[in-house]
Amino acid sequence: MSALPAKASVSRDSSATHASSSVEAADPMPDYVQGLILDMKGDYWGAIDLFRRVMARRPADAAVKYSISKAWYRLAVLDSAKVYGEAAVRLDPSNRHYLRYLAGVAHDRKEYDQAAELYGQALLLEPERTDLMYLQGLEYLAANQLEKALDVFEKSVRIDPYNEAALTQTLTLEIGLKRYAEAIDTVTKLRGLRESDRRLGITLAELYAKTGQDTLAIQTLWELAEGDRTNITYRIALFDHYIRAGRKEEFHRELTTFLDTSSFPPEPLHDFAKLYISRSSKDSLFVSPARLLLDELVARRPRDSELFMLKGMYHMVHGRKQEGAALLGKAIQLDSGNVTAWEYLITARFESGEKRKAFELLAQARRRLPGQRLRWSAIEGYLLLFSREPAKAAAVLETVARATMQPQEEALLIQVNTNLAMAYDLLGLKKRSRVAYERVIALDPHNTLAMNNFAYLLAEEGIRLQQALRLATNAVLLEPENGVYLDTLGWVYFKLGNHELARQLLEKALATGIDEAEVYRHLAEAYRKLGYEAKAREMLEKAKNVKKGKEHKKSGH
Repeated sequence: MSALPAKASVSRDSSATHASSSVEAADPMPDYVQGLILDMKGDYWGAIDLFRRVMARRPADAAVKYSISKAWYRLAVLDSAKVYGEAAVRLDPSNRHYLRYLAGVAHDRKEYDQAAELYGQALLLEPERTDLMYLQGLEYLAANQLEKALDVFEKSVRIDPYNEAALTQTLTLEIGLKRYAEAIDTVTKLRGLRESDRRLGITLAELYAKTGQDTLAIQTLWELAEGDRTNITYRIALFDHYIRAGRKEEFHRELTTFLDTSSFPPEPLHDFAKLYISRSSKDSLFVSPARLLLDELVARRPRDSELFMLKGMYHMVHGRKQEGAALLGKAIQLDSGNVTAWEYLITARFESGEKRKAFELLAQARRRLPGQRLRWSAIEGYLLLFSREPAKAAAVLETVARATMQPQEEALLIQVNTNLAMAYDLLGLKKRSRVAYERVIALDPHNTLAMNNFAYLLAEEGIRLQQALRLATNAVLLEPENGVYLDTLGWVYFKLGNHELARQLLEKALATGIDEAEVYRHLAEAYRKLGYEAKAREMLEKAKNVKKGKEHKKSGH
């Protein structure tokens, strides 16, 4: 009898335990809410542990899968974020939010095709969402599927004709795909939306030119130039059109009319001349127009020291060093305070082989303009460096590099550190050279010379090769036809053990016309590693011949 209560008590306890267990199995909500709270507080690992417990009890709950996916995403564990995100979408394929989120995960994983497909699925649920179309178009762009991207942006514009972002992307793609007639229609629509953006008129004129509608191109540029006579950009665009169309007489006529009637101050005209000088160094179409422009400007402003300096620079750029030096001298006669003219004249004499004359001019400049002490020291360092006196050059340049400079003197500091890095390299002070190049890149992140030389230093030493690869790659991206930079990139790949890619890049370097013994030797090394012994010997022979040729030139033969 006495055992029954005990038995009954045990039975009641057992029932209670079972009931409690059933409640827990049926209601995982407290753990889920607590997981969300931890996630909000940034305790993602704690949240994941709780979400896993909830998933064990609710394996078909899409919301839990989505929550754990987001926690993994915040931890930057994209593989797990993708797995759980995909599970959430499978369990609830009509959830727009899950689809958009998973598209974002795919984008971060650089799976742009999949991201575009997911945005497409979201659009099936919300077909009028032009913001989703825009995102899908961007994913197709990232995947380099330009035709699909264009289709998406065009569809977005049909739904919303005032969508400037989609119209801009459409225009860019149409131009890239050479659909110029369609691009004319698109840029016309954009001009209607951006009446204040007159630059679109230049784009329209260029499209008219590409489709053979020369009269419309000129008319459009004329309207722009006449509509805003304070902006020289539109007038230059008109001149450019005449030059590229081969209409030299019309260019000359319009140029002289413009210069005779314009009221622009000297500075924009100087910038105009600098622009054409720069273009003439890269594009033969602008060689004659640049000289014509300079002649016309000098004829109208015969006392303008800056114009004589620019004309001297033009001649220097095109190899006429004596003429260039004479014009630079004239610029200094007109204005002895023209620091830039002094700099160019000193370097012009030096590069013409008149080393003593260059140092004499430097001494004169120091006497005339003592306030430019740092500039003259920078030039002295340059002259000493290229006179093969790197120790003296480094001593001078170090004083400039340590000096306190104003923000406007940044270009001088870049030049000084570049030359200092070269001097250190010649002296075998590799670490100091690297530090100097790092200073240059910190000041000017797009300085291709510093990137290339720094990368080559690292490759030669066989250190920090991944950094060397980034630097060399960036230099080539900015100047893809530079044979020296291609050689450096090829040599970095060689050092990384990718001999086949090294071979391709080194061959491309030689194809640019570069004729340097070092490049031939690098290619010989690549050929040897790939088993092309005969080709390796051929490259080494070419390297010897180049070296001999340069020695003969130096000895006067």
